[in-house]
Amino acid sequence: MNRKTELIERAAIALLSVLLVFNAILQPSVPSAAALGICAVLIVLTLFSQHKRRISAPYRSSGLLMPQSLLNRDQEIELLTDRLVSAVEDMISKNPESVNPFKRAVVRQELHRRLGSIFEETTSHPLDGQSIEATILLSDLRGFSYMTRGCSAQEVVGMLNRYFTRMCEIIYDCGGRVDKFMGDSIMALFGTPLSSRKEVEHAACCAARMQIAMDAYNKENERLGLPNLYMGIGINTGEAVIGKIGSDLYSDYTVVGDEVNLTSRVEAHSLRGQILLSENTYERIKDLVQVREPISIAVKGKSEPVPLYELLYIGEPYNLQVPDREARRTRRVDVNIPFEFQACEGRIVRSGLHEGRIINISAGGMFASTPVEVTPYTNIRFKLKVDVLGRESADIYGTILRMRRNTGSYEMNVEFTLIDPGDRNLIKKMVDRIVSTGLSAA
Repeated sequence: MNRKTELIERAAIALLSVLLVFNAILQPSVPSAAALGICAVLIVLTLFSQHKRRISAPYRSSGLLMPQSLLNRDQEIELLTDRLVSAVEDMISKNPESVNPFKRAVVRQELHRRLGSIFEETTSHPLDGQSIEATILLSDLRGFSYMTRGCSAQEVVGMLNRYFTRMCEIIYDCGGRVDKFMGDSIMALFGTPLSSRKEVEHAACCAARMQIAMDAYNKENERLGLPNLYMGIGINTGEAVIGKIGSDLYSDYTVVGDEVNLTSRVEAHSLRGQILLSENTYERIKDLVQVREPISIAVKGKSEPVPLYELLYIGEPYNLQVPDREARRTRRVDVNIPFEFQACEGRIVRSGLHEGRIINISAGGMFASTPVEVTPYTNIRFKLKVDVLGRESADIYGTILRMRRNTGSYEMNVEFTLIDPGDRNLIKKMVDRIVSTGLSAA
């Protein structure tokens, strides 16, 4: 295409754009907004095609092959797709008479997927793998299957759909992209193909807003007679491999690598309502956020313990406070209750049975002593006996937050991570009874 033809093509697009804009202003409507969106598609596709022709022209005329560095358009395709989706979304949402379809996050995700396929076909170049720096957010509902075991299939699906819809809206509003759903987990990416401080900030803000949104979500659950649910979130920043992974029958454009695995480990250590940041993420925004003292965890494949930081607050201009976990707000009383527990390794419960004594307890956790030293952030499983609650509890799972040595024993702070709602209510009643009567449980 010569220079004259290219100028005519651009002039035609510009004229079409002006006409559509005036039409949208004079007659605002959903069709007008849709027309603007279509115009945006045409403009971006045309400019991208012209850009590609300008780059490849010298090589075509000389008969030489284009360098692979010019052929590889993965990053440009991804950026153009995201910009195009954002442009169409912005045009439609600003139209005063339109109904914004992007309030349904699934619509935006589907548009992103389809436009990405269009660009891939237009450039005749598949989305090959490449190394990028990304900020990865992984969220998970704690004990979802256990907490919803008394619900019907329709109620479970309804709870999940409401949860995914609201969380995805927040992710997209913060500039992220939903990578995949895994059961009741969500993995989101920020800052691909390059992750700057801003993208890390946006990921942290997204996590805080997601935890804040859980309050309204649980209020709706209570109104519908459904259980409260709680979410843990892990965030990590680092180098990963992104590309289309799969087969001709099924494939997905996703990220893989050690940093993705580390994100999963970070999230696995987050408690109910908690947000944990890896060291890479924290270092990029440490002057913006408030965190607790770091905890160190052992991670498979890492020679040294990995520090994790609990996010509490994000400063100016965001001013977001992460809500306190329920366990920190519940009343605690002194008791003297013997119990037996088993330590867990991942999802496997170890065979050894250890003795302990509960010193004080609440509906969200307990302080206990044991002759056995257990590594902090180990999960344990135990039951409360009949004489404590009036019946034997179901299995209760907890995470050891702190372990310290005392004379002849070890003392541990345990937060409950999975407990039957009925057992939690019985513990609350026991605590209230002790407070009102001044008696203790033994």
